Amino acid sequence: MHADVVGILVAGSAAGALVSGTLAASAWRDRSIPGAGPFAWLMVAAVGWCLLNIAWLTASDPAVAAVVFPLTRFTSGLIIGLWVVFALSYTGREAWLTPARLAGLLLAPSLYGLLALSNPVHGLVTAGVIRHTETGLTLFIGETGVVYVAQMALHFGFIAAGYLLFGEFLLRSRNLYRKQTFVILTAGLLTAGVHGLFVLGATPHPGIDVTPLTFALNGVLVGVALLRYDFVSVAPLAGDLLVDELPDPVLALDTEGRIIDYNAAAASLLGTDELGGRPVDDVSEGLLDDVERNEVFALGDPLSYYDPQTSDITDQHGGVRGRLVVLREVTGQQRRQDRLEALQAATRQFIEADQPERVAELTVSFATRVLDQNAAAVFLATDDGRLEPAAVSDIIEGTASDLTICPETMSDHNVWRTFDSGEQRIADCEGCGGSMERALMVPMGEHGVLAIASADDSYPTEDQQYARILAQTTQVALEQVQRQRELRGSRNSVKRRNDQIEFFNGALRHSIRNGMLVVQGRADYLRDSVDSGDEHHIDSITKWCERLNDMSDAIKDINETVTASESEQLEPISLSAAMQAAVESAVEDSGVTVDMAIDDERVLANHLAEEVIGSIVENAVEHNTSDRPHVEIDTRDAGDWIQVRVADNGPGISDELKTRMFERSISNDQTAGGFGLYFVSVMMDLYGGKVWYEDNDPHGAVAILEFQRAEAASSPDTAGADVPALETQSKSHNG
Repeated sequence: MHADVVGILVAGSAAGALVSGTLAASAWRDRSIPGAGPFAWLMVAAVGWCLLNIAWLTASDPAVAAVVFPLTRFTSGLIIGLWVVFALSYTGREAWLTPARLAGLLLAPSLYGLLALSNPVHGLVTAGVIRHTETGLTLFIGETGVVYVAQMALHFGFIAAGYLLFGEFLLRSRNLYRKQTFVILTAGLLTAGVHGLFVLGATPHPGIDVTPLTFALNGVLVGVALLRYDFVSVAPLAGDLLVDELPDPVLALDTEGRIIDYNAAAASLLGTDELGGRPVDDVSEGLLDDVERNEVFALGDPLSYYDPQTSDITDQHGGVRGRLVVLREVTGQQRRQDRLEALQAATRQFIEADQPERVAELTVSFATRVLDQNAAAVFLATDDGRLEPAAVSDIIEGTASDLTICPETMSDHNVWRTFDSGEQRIADCEGCGGSMERALMVPMGEHGVLAIASADDSYPTEDQQYARILAQTTQVALEQVQRQRELRGSRNSVKRRNDQIEFFNGALRHSIRNGMLVVQGRADYLRDSVDSGDEHHIDSITKWCERLNDMSDAIKDINETVTASESEQLEPISLSAAMQAAVESAVEDSGVTVDMAIDDERVLANHLAEEVIGSIVENAVEHNTSDRPHVEIDTRDAGDWIQVRVADNGPGISDELKTRMFERSISNDQTAGGFGLYFVSVMMDLYGGKVWYEDNDPHGAVAILEFQRAEAASSPDTAGADVPALETQSKSHNG
C-alpha cells in the first residue's frame, strides 16, 4: 500500500516534468508572444522541481536526501522568483526588469536554498534530513529553522505580488487577454494553494509535497491559454471595447481578417448571430475590401451607406493584434451628397436648354427622379398674367396639364398665392390631381411656381431645402433663356441696322463716285477752253475729285473694320511700312522737316493703320506755327507694346484740350483734316491700343500711339517666329 502511494507520487511528478518540459520547449519556440519567454524558464524550473521530488521520494540513503533537500528548496525559490518575472513580462512591464532587479527577483526567494547548500561551510542555517514514519509510511523530512520560516514568508509575499500584477491587469481597460489572464490566475492558485498546504503541514505525511504534481495540470492550462489561444481567440474582447448598444455596426478583426468580436448592430447588418471566429469575407463577400479602401460603400437590403473607420488594436506590449472596425452609417449624408452631385450634373442641361418648356421638363424630371417626389409640376407665367403648367409628371398629366390659373377668377388658388406673395408654402393644390392634393409650392420669382408632391404628404426640412435649390436653379435657367432671346433680338436688330447703314453708305459712295466722275470729266473738257493762267482751277477740281474718291474708299474700309468681328479686325502689319507711307502723304508740300528713327516691328492692326498714323502726323504738321517747323518720330519698347512717339515743336496743347482731343465733339478744324482725331481714337480702341498727348520739351506736343506687338498676342506655336528686321532708318522729308 505504501509502495503504491510512493509510486503514484513518482508517476505524478514524472508527468509534471514531462508536461512542463514540453511546454517549456513550445514556449521557447513562440517566445515572441507576450510572456512566453519567462514562462519557458518557469517551466524549466518546474521540470527541475519535479525531478528532484522524484529523487526525494525514492531516496534511501540519508546522504542523497541531504543533497536533494537544499536543491529542492533552491529550485522552489527560483520558481517563485520566475513567477514574478513572468507576471511583470506578461502584463507589459518589461522595462522594470533591469539586470539588477532581475537578479534580486531570482536570488531573494532562493536565499535559504543557497545557504542550505553551503551550510557545511558557514553553519548559518538549520538544514538536515531525518527519517519519519507516519500512517505507516516512512520518508525523509527536512529539518528547518527560523531562516526557513522567514524565507517562506518571503515566498508568499512574492506569490501575492504576482497575483496582484495579474489582478490589476485583469481589470485594466485595454487588456485584450482577460479570459486568458483569468485562466493563468486560476492555474497559479492551484499550485500556490497546494504548496501552502504543504508548508502548513496539512498533508498526510510531512515528507510528501504534491506541488510538483500540480504542474501537470496548471502547466496545461497556462500553456493552452498562452500558446494555443494567442491574442483573444480564447474569448471575446472586453465589453468596454465594444459598445453593444452602439447603433453603428462594430467588428473586431484579427490580423488574418477573422471576426473576433462584434455587436448586435453588426449581427443584424450581416444577418446572422454566428460571426465569431469566421473570416469576414465568408460572412459578406467583398466587405473586407470595402473596409480597406476606406471609402463609403453600400451594404444590406435595402441598401444603406457606411463610412468605415478603423483603428489598430494593440496589446500591453504595443504590438498590433487586429483592427476595430466601426461602420458609421452615412445613408442620409450620402443621399444629400448624391442629390447635390446630381443637381450639379444637371446644371449643364439647364444651361443648354433654349426653351422655357425644356427647362420645365428638366425640373419635373429631376424632382421625381432625384428628389424622390411622387409628382411635380412647373407653372410658368404667361404674357397675359396667367400661370400655365409647362411640364407635369406622368402620374398627374391627365389633370394638372389642363390646369390654367387666372388671377381674375382663381386668386385664392394656393399656386397663385405662392406666385403672388413670393413665399413658399405647403398647401392644397386644387385641380392638380390625386397625387398632388397637398403639395410643396416654391416660387420662382417672376417666372412661376414649382409644385412637388410627396406620397405621404411629408416634407422634411431637408426636402424643402432641396426644393428651394431646384426652384432657384430653374429660375436662373429661365432667366438665361430670356436673356438669350433678348440677346438674339439685339443681335438681329444690330445686324439689320448695320445692313441699313451699309446700304446707305454704299449708295452714298456710289453717288459721290459717279458725281466726281462727272465733275472730273467736265473739268477735263474745260481744260482746253481756259487760259493757261486759269488752269490751276482745273487742277484743284481734279485734285479734290481724287481726294473725295480716296475718302470714299477709306470710308468703306472703316465701315468694314468697325462692323467686322474681332478676329477679322486685326492682323500683323509692318509698323515701319505704315509709318513711311503715312509720313510721305502727310508732309507732302508742307515745308515741315520730319526726322524718323524707328525699328521695324510687327503690330496688331490693319491696313487703316496708315490713315491712323497719318492723321496724327498731319495734325502735328498743320498746327505747327513755329518759324522752323520740325517733327521727330521714333519708337520705344514697352514690354508687350510698342509706342510710336510723334513730337513737334509747335505751340503745344493745353491741358484742358489734351483731355478732349479725341472726343467726337472736337471738330476737324481744331485738330487735323481728313477724319480727325476721333477717328484715331476709334481705330486705336479697335486695335486694343491707346493714344494720348503729352508736353514736348522745351515746347510743343508729343502724340503717343501704343500698339500691341503681334508676337505677344500670337499662339505658342507662332510666338518667337523670326520677323525680318529692317535696320534703323533716319530720313528727312523737306517740302
